[in-house]
Amino acid sequence: MQHRYKYGSMLLVTLLLVLFVGMLGAPVPAQTAEVGKTITTYGEAEVSVAPDLAHITFGVEAEGSSAQGALEANATKMTQMIDFLKEYGISDSAIRTSGFSLYPNYEYIREGNKESRRLTGYRVSNTVSIQTKDLKNLGQLIDKTVQAGANVVSGISFGVQNTERLELDALELAVKHAQNKAEALAKAAKGNIVGIVTIEEVGSSGFEPIRMEKLRAADEAANTPIEPGQIQLTNKVKVTFSYN
Repeated sequence: MQHRYKYGSMLLVTLLLVLFVGMLGAPVPAQTAEVGKTITTYGEAEVSVAPDLAHITFGVEAEGSSAQGALEANATKMTQMIDFLKEYGISDSAIRTSGFSLYPNYEYIREGNKESRRLTGYRVSNTVSIQTKDLKNLGQLIDKTVQAGANVVSGISFGVQNTERLELDALELAVKHAQNKAEALAKAAKGNIVGIVTIEEVGSSGFEPIRMEKLRAADEAANTPIEPGQIQLTNKVKVTFSYN
């Protein structure tokens, strides 16, 4: 009887140990965590400002009976034009070549059912893009540059020097727009906004300068009228708010 008791006790202890170890390894039921309530909204803002920079393309087109003759004629007028721009106050760093081409001119002749072409000469086009901060006298600059030899004026656009300030203003207003929408939603749900969980910029239209591709010819009695208008920037944000 003593042996049976001994073995029975050992067996009971072993079973208890196995049960205890099994309980240690068993997964503990997860407690349900309270998920915070959130609202996600999109905000958009558009800001505008008067431009303080202008970009203009000036150029010279010239023709000649030979390629060399067309090049020389173009080079003479182009040099006069660039010299004038520098005398006017446009710095070397604000003048850059934006295009150059040399191509033949042909005259097409039809005789019966046949069509042929005859070389009549060559045309050279050379253009430079300039930047100026003097928007007040922009019309005067255009007229005088034409008088100095330019016969191509195109690609006029306007910009701003301090683009960072404009971008930050647009972002700030976009966030406020998103917050106003979130507060309205929270109020409808009988709650209150208590903080921001995430915030990100989701899109920007970039700067949208006014462009003018064609201008009327220079008038000796008055400067070419130029209206800079406004520069606009649209920015969008996505914001997730917490509320209770």
